[in-house]
Amino acid sequence: MDSTFTPSSFVVSPSIRKILRWIEWSLLFQCGVSNLLRADLDYLPSAYLRVSFCLLALLAFSLIPLPVSHSPTRRRLYILSGFSLLILVDIAQVYHSSLFDLAIIKACLLLSRRDAIAATVTAVGLNFLQSSWRLPTQIERIRAIGLEPYLNLQKLLVNSFVGTIVFTLFVLLLGFVFVAEQRSRHRAEQLSLEVEALATKLERSRIARDIHDSLGHSLTTLDIQLSLAERYSQLPNSYPKLQKALGKSKQLAAQCLAEARQSLQTMRDTSFDMTSALNTVGEQIRSAFLLNLQVQLPPLPQQLSYQIYLMAKEGLVNIQKHAKATKASLSITAADGQIELILIDDGCGFESSSSVSGYGLQGIRERSQLLGGKMDIHSQPGKGTQLRVIVPLIEENTSCLNLSRSASQL
Repeated sequence: MDSTFTPSSFVVSPSIRKILRWIEWSLLFQCGVSNLLRADLDYLPSAYLRVSFCLLALLAFSLIPLPVSHSPTRRRLYILSGFSLLILVDIAQVYHSSLFDLAIIKACLLLSRRDAIAATVTAVGLNFLQSSWRLPTQIERIRAIGLEPYLNLQKLLVNSFVGTIVFTLFVLLLGFVFVAEQRSRHRAEQLSLEVEALATKLERSRIARDIHDSLGHSLTTLDIQLSLAERYSQLPNSYPKLQKALGKSKQLAAQCLAEARQSLQTMRDTSFDMTSALNTVGEQIRSAFLLNLQVQLPPLPQQLSYQIYLMAKEGLVNIQKHAKATKASLSITAADGQIELILIDDGCGFESSSSVSGYGLQGIRERSQLLGGKMDIHSQPGKGTQLRVIVPLIEENTSCLNLSRSASQL
């Protein structure tokens, strides 16, 4: 337990407050019955009035809500008032030991550990002082009824003192254990909310990457074609060009719809074939450059296979959009417990020492890190680019992807 912990760092649930209130009322009822049964029959009316007045005062105090969300000063004042009221009730010779134990538990709930110990020690000390002040009267009563020869007052006082200290310490520790349990439960709830928020954030990132990888290029081209169509519609004698731009836009829209359906089907089905999907991508981009494709992989989990496919596809799309390459080679192999993806092109290249700024390459890096791997880029202006992704072939990848899939269902 943390000594710096304060009750304001967690919230006492309404059910616990309700239970404490019912316990307090039950103890008040037991207190009233016990005091009336112990009262001298000759003084029953006065005892009844005294007990009733004390019980009404305790009942009124029990109706005050626990100031859990208030300032430390108000919480200390609440506990001090409770202990003071119990001491006054004790001076009135009304039995209430169980209520004193409940007040200690309240102190553990509302105060820091140091303040709770200080309040308990002070209350016990004042209670002993009050008992010592009343001790001569009790001794006179014992002598009056002739029981003094049969009682060892010194032993009785020592046993009473030690018993009170031990039981008070037990109740105090029990209160601290209860507070620690509530604190752990509250922390678990907070961590659960944080995990849910993190899972939602990861899922949003994953969806953004999937949209970019599967639809980003097609939607960008579609936007360009629609802009051309809008421009041709405002020019005279440009109907053939307008018709061509609209036809291309229709084709791209159908392609976007097909890619969206393929992405959804891939995330839900278990029949995804990465080699076939990569061959389809290769056929689409061979008009831009020659592609040498080599895939040698053992059977993989469907989600892991899909993530590797998206990284390879994004790398090929980047070559098509930016590299101005004439040929490229893509190799995906598995050896020594890891999957290696190597993509090489003979394009214009860039300074690989500079930070990766493109969303596509950043998406590849994030995917590789999500799978517990890494991405390296080696490139020089005019000398092409080599993209290398290493992903460990371990069970944790399946668990990680299952977490991402579970997040999509939140």
